[in-house]
Amino acid sequence: MGPPSLLQRNRSDLPAPGAAGAPAAGRAKRELADLLGQVEIVEASGSLDVPIGAIRSDSSTVEPGDVFVCIPGYRAEGGEVRADRHEYIPHALERGAAALVVERQPSCPVPPGVAVVRVRDCWEALAAMSCAYYDHPSRRLLMVGITGTSGKTSTSFFTDSVLRAAGHCTARLGTIEHRIGEQIIPALQTTPEAPELGALLRTALDRGVTAVVMEVSSHALELRRVEGIAYDVAVFTNLSQDHLNFHPDMEHYLRAKARLFEGLAASGKNSVAVVNCDDPQGSYVAQASRGRLLRYGLLPGADVTLENLRREKWGFSFLARMPCGAVHIDLPHAGEFNVLNALAAIATGVALELPLPAIQRGILATPPIPGRFERIDCGQDFLVFVDYAHKPDALQRVLRSARSLTQGLLIAVFGCGGDRDRGKRPLMGEIASRHSDRVIITSDNPRNENPDRIIAEILAGVPAERRHAVHVEPDRREAIRIALAAARPGDTVVIAGKGHEAYQLVAGQRLPFDDRAVVRELLATIRGSSGSAP
Repeated sequence: MGPPSLLQRNRSDLPAPGAAGAPAAGRAKRELADLLGQVEIVEASGSLDVPIGAIRSDSSTVEPGDVFVCIPGYRAEGGEVRADRHEYIPHALERGAAALVVERQPSCPVPPGVAVVRVRDCWEALAAMSCAYYDHPSRRLLMVGITGTSGKTSTSFFTDSVLRAAGHCTARLGTIEHRIGEQIIPALQTTPEAPELGALLRTALDRGVTAVVMEVSSHALELRRVEGIAYDVAVFTNLSQDHLNFHPDMEHYLRAKARLFEGLAASGKNSVAVVNCDDPQGSYVAQASRGRLLRYGLLPGADVTLENLRREKWGFSFLARMPCGAVHIDLPHAGEFNVLNALAAIATGVALELPLPAIQRGILATPPIPGRFERIDCGQDFLVFVDYAHKPDALQRVLRSARSLTQGLLIAVFGCGGDRDRGKRPLMGEIASRHSDRVIITSDNPRNENPDRIIAEILAGVPAERRHAVHVEPDRREAIRIALAAARPGDTVVIAGKGHEAYQLVAGQRLPFDDRAVVRELLATIRGSSGSAP
């Protein structure tokens, strides 16, 4: 089945894929003036006709003929640091930068022939220049951007599967990985920096991709990484406390999320905002949106909702109702939170006018999502789930879902990341102790913080009457071993915080550590020592 009519309407007046030039890896040089066409310039010196090989914001990657964009730095509460790139101008010049884009004039001598362009905002300039360098690929792709505190990754997997079922060749960009067609590219950030994002979208377009599903983080929105990206659909999943080491407060966090929807009108597309009306902040996002509105959820007023929700052994079934009709959905994913994630993908399919049978097939065909309520089954007589939940609301959702599957005791293993929002630590301690029968508090990614201090701040939220059910073990592997060894038939063990991550960040080191692999190794040892076959 071919691409939907909405995609054709958005692409009809644009060049065919590949018409703009060679693939991203071999782009021809572009003149600086062309790249600055949509940038607000304060002053400039030197020739703007200089040919540019690439756009760089990291001086260590600059090659002769590149432009170095000096994005400003910040130091967020909790230790998150972004270096001010103005300090690296000498290094960029040593490496052969042909031009500098700055917010303040360089404090070092600039060689003759090097253009210096002062702009109002280097973040915005970096995004605009990146879009221009790659000939605005998002305008020729069907683009779905998904934002929210929780559920972005799962919703992106469901949406990607729906688009594939409708006949699209897709790319998916997000926390776990970036995928273009069938090629997997490691993801260093949920939403790439603007030059990398531009290159990924251009490569996708040149390889015949027709639709892109991407997670859009609040960092990316606040730092304008996605400025100039033309979205067909923007999805809001929910908002709860997170990233308050970066955003000053929840109001600023919400406003950052809303930027995705405020930018819909500038895309030139007939864009749609798909908003979770069950979330208290959904109304704010809906009012901020400049696109057509489609609400999804379980509460009255939803345009896309469900009836007859039934729990199956490892998933759910329900009837999805929408303005264009109704369709039976089989959702082969455990976790009640996945019902709303799937409903968001269904609403996105409706917004894109995809055939209902394709939406139905796509949800059913969605593969297991790494580290998202991922069941580890090694033949043991109790359940084990590994999940990425590292914020209060997500942890609560996961534990509630696990409780509904548990016949015996629910055992939770979790920690909190270092150099991140400290305010959520006691909240997570309280949530874990309230929703679990036994809790083992351990280390997550302590980064540059003392793990014992992090654990103490988690413990501060545990009510006195629940302290007896809480055990502390800073060594994450040992904490997991204790939980697995304690589990009895009918129990459930939830290991939360790291999900798909295959590393642990400790004192500046990136150490190999995968919760899923550790669980499998330990289960084999535990079962072997009890006389069972591994």
